Amino acid sequence: MTQLENKMDWTPLHDLGLIYLSLTHGADAELEPSEMEAMSIKLSDWQPEAQQSQIRRVMNDVLLAYMSPHRDELLDTAVVSVYDSMERNRRVRVLNDLADIASADGIIVGGEISFIQDLARRWNVDGELG
Repeated sequence: MTQLENKMDWTPLHDLGLIYLSLTHGADAELEPSEMEAMSIKLSDWQPEAQQSQIRRVMNDVLLAYMSPHRDELLDTAVVSVYDSMERNRRVRVLNDLADIASADGIIVGGEISFIQDLARRWNVDGELG
């Protein structure tokens, strides 16, 4: 765990948020408001008891982590953490979330498709997207 993660009380929800953000921004270097809204909704779905202020805090933490020089390391750690902590059907659900987030702005770019396909392979669930 990096010093940044320790300062932010990094949680599994942060892992998901970082993966979601890496999909949306990493694919086309743009972050549309519709994608941010979709990310917020998907994070709320994973933790329905969370208040919207908690979801905003997670998203802010994730944005800070994404802008850090440790972004790639943090993303890799998040991907491994999700794989290690979630059952197969929940990993498929995350991939379906990613597909929904990618399409939130009405445009799915090749980088988003590649990102989702790469995760599906890493998580041993390729061919199972719904």
